[in-house]
Amino acid sequence: MTRAASLLLLLAAGAGAGEPSRRNTRIDAAVEAVQPAVVKVFGVKGFRGIYGYMTGVIVHESGLVITRGSVTLDEAPQITCHLHDGRRLQARIVREDRRSKMTLLLLVGAPGERFPAAVLGESAAVRSGQFVLLVGNAYQVALGSERCAVNLGIVNAVAKVALREGMGEFPYDRPVILHDAMNNPGVYGGPLVDLAGRVIGISGTIVESRATNVQAHYAIPIDDLKPFIQDTLERPDAPVVYAPPAPDAPEGGGGPGYHGLRVLKGGINRATPAYIDRVDPGSPAAEAGMRPDDLVLKVDETPVASWKAFVRVMATYRSGQTARLLVKRKEEVLVIPITLREEKAS
Repeated sequence: MTRAASLLLLLAAGAGAGEPSRRNTRIDAAVEAVQPAVVKVFGVKGFRGIYGYMTGVIVHESGLVITRGSVTLDEAPQITCHLHDGRRLQARIVREDRRSKMTLLLLVGAPGERFPAAVLGESAAVRSGQFVLLVGNAYQVALGSERCAVNLGIVNAVAKVALREGMGEFPYDRPVILHDAMNNPGVYGGPLVDLAGRVIGISGTIVESRATNVQAHYAIPIDDLKPFIQDTLERPDAPVVYAPPAPDAPEGGGGPGYHGLRVLKGGINRATPAYIDRVDPGSPAAEAGMRPDDLVLKVDETPVASWKAFVRVMATYRSGQTARLLVKRKEEVLVIPITLREEKAS
């Protein structure tokens, strides 16, 4: 054997023996930092009895999990989260943010239990060309203690873009993080992470540009979600729907708005349309001309596909704000503006 061949074999053997140390890269360290906080979220049974699934990340040691809102959760009689160590815990919806379409869950563990929480970064520092990792339960391959999938990508842009989601408008009106890390089914709600292992965004679904019809992967910047998380921690008795003060809210207003509409509530496992069951006499809705049996199709630019969606949307409006309802009444389609007010104690 030549001296050169012997040296090559020696180098190959040395590389193999040192494999564990070679894996100690920035990417490996970032993955190891965030994986314990990532949870696999399972909700309502859907097509052919298969459970809907997505991803979430623990953002507080009390077991507070942020994920993307979905019918998987909204219609679920039971939500189950699979932790990194294989445990399966029940969870309940704590709060929803309609604008960003994000939801906070709370893990139901042992009293006083503390969970591994992810480190939240600063999304204001995110720049185009930056490497990022997207972590999530792609294609439901992780059911127990298996590690979630990791996709490497770069930030394409941080920009405000006119988007649509499915057949409807996407209501988020602030810049989002556009990236090219593969956002496979099941990854929605998972963390977008920088190479220090810090969460800089939460993944949404795949959306399309309204201007070009091009599909895009996006994440809501974590800086935009921190007030949602912090307010929920500080006010455990706060309304289920998070409603930050609106820029057009009147002086002295800002309390939860009263409209006086009661919808016909349907079953758990199907999306019953938003039919009006009752209109409170003397309420803003009655004064605006709403009637029982009206079908609400939209509230401003937000499509309303079910009675639950209607309740969530209307809960974000505050006293003094006006909601424009697109209503189907028999063969007519009407736009009815309702100016909400504070509900008087009875």
